[in-house]
Amino acid sequence: MSVMNKFVGRFPLGVWFAVVAILLLFMAWGIQAYSLLNWDRAVELGIQNERFSGDTAERAWAQESRGLAVADLLWPLPIGIVALVGIFRKKLYGLVAGSMELAIGVYFPLFFAFQRWSTFRATAITAICLWMVPSLLGLVGLWANRDSFRK
Repeated sequence: MSVMNKFVGRFPLGVWFAVVAILLLFMAWGIQAYSLLNWDRAVELGIQNERFSGDTAERAWAQESRGLAVADLLWPLPIGIVALVGIFRKKLYGLVAGSMELAIGVYFPLFFAFQRWSTFRATAITAICLWMVPSLLGLVGLWANRDSFRK
């Protein structure tokens, strides 16, 4: 029996990995919400790149980044909520939404790291460790336990 299929309480360990990873992703979406509230501080922390006070090109890129931050709240956050509800109910939609949310959790830290590797390396490594690695474990965990989810 795989370690991902070993039951710990109500769920197999792999499903718990997925739940923890989704909860960690909620932190990422919270950071995006913080960016919208205090953009300049988010730039100082390396969470966002462009400022609204630079030249025309930088202000345009900042608007694009703000749009992405809003999209991160409108798309992945609801998917994560649906995923958690579905996972706890052991429904097929939990497996599907969880896989979608965790796939986002794999690609966005990589994209983030490629953007900020030369300027904010510690922030990029943190994103990989905090979101990508748990999301990969969660995806594997959901897949290993896919038979646990029913329509």
